[in-house]
Amino acid sequence: MCRQSATVCLIKSPSREHRELPGMAARLASLPDPRARRGRRHSLASVLLTAACAVLAGARSYIAIGQWARHAPQDTLSRLG
Repeated sequence: MCRQSATVCLIKSPSREHRELPGMAARLASLPDPRARRGRRHSLASVLLTAACAVLAGARSYIAIGQWARHAPQDTLSRLG
């Protein structure tokens, strides 16, 4: 049971092992970047995080991902890298 309500919690508290795992940004930062060095403005991790957030917000195409990134608040984009 959740402490705040009488409903059953769907998510258990993370164990110590799960708390020590790196976050998504750290995992994505460890991926090798297959892009050419010329013309690269943003890190691969920031591009993937932005795309993931846009898809979670409902974007279903590359154009929609770009529109989401264009209209996202600056503080959100700065957190994504």
